[in-house]
Amino acid sequence: MKKTQILASHREGVVRRCVEAGVVLAIQDTTDLEYTTHEATKDLGYINQTPQQGIKVHSCIAVSSKGEPLGMLHQQSWTRKQRSGKKKERKKKPIQEKESYRWLQTAKGAEEGLAEKIQLIHVADREADIFELFAQKRSANSELLIRGEYNRRVKEEMGYLLPMIEQGSILGTMTINLERNPKRRARQATLQIRGMRVTLEVPQNHPKPHNLHPVEINVLLVEETEKPADGSQPIRWLLLTTLPIDDFQQAWQCVRWYSYRWLIERFHKTAKKWLTRAKNFNSKPESVYSKHWLLITLLLGD
Repeated sequence: MKKTQILASHREGVVRRCVEAGVVLAIQDTTDLEYTTHEATKDLGYINQTPQQGIKVHSCIAVSSKGEPLGMLHQQSWTRKQRSGKKKERKKKPIQEKESYRWLQTAKGAEEGLAEKIQLIHVADREADIFELFAQKRSANSELLIRGEYNRRVKEEMGYLLPMIEQGSILGTMTINLERNPKRRARQATLQIRGMRVTLEVPQNHPKPHNLHPVEINVLLVEETEKPADGSQPIRWLLLTTLPIDDFQQAWQCVRWYSYRWLIERFHKTAKKWLTRAKNFNSKPESVYSKHWLLITLLLGD
């Protein structure tokens, strides 16, 4: 059975759970499956460092508005060829020829076959701060909630995103409990939220010709009001969203939903533990590895 058939069969149950949930977060992220020491393994590619060999996997899981996992919406895997050309040259390529196109493909794939009565919110970290993703046509029932990476040009007076939002209106503050992660201990944090609406300009270095136009979007700046006592890095999130932020409750809802993004990291970590238990992989090609990974992630998602 092909990977697409396996995922399609699983997805039927996921769609039913999404209908019951009503509001669904489609959380995307990428992970690496590293098999450098499996010398006999075929068809692998480099991952983060050229000597390392493995597979890249990009997943999208469905999560309810209360943080309850609902299953896998979309997944793709690939192997990288040896990197060629300079970074500046790669930037000149159209989005369809870049690895980052996976974020746009996955957003489209997650929307397929979902009932219009489901509100779908695409959630992703800073790697998804891609102008084409904001400009891409979405289904009428879907929204974006993306952590910003760049100080983008805006049409407004100050010219750039960060100086604009740093002067934005304070919508309110909230104290929350932060989960422990590799970079910090579990602790409480008091967050201050600023918000406004801006118009993002098309990047000046974007490959031409193109048919892109400026995009209106809501922006939230979420910052800790005090330096953490344990010396860890204070929270500072720049969130770009198509969801309304007319008042503090709406803004806080965006922050809470984005905070569930860690679920996909935990999901990938758990799946990797299961995958390492499999034996006799050394002579198997990439297609078998990726199918094993898909089966494990679907079992964990149910």
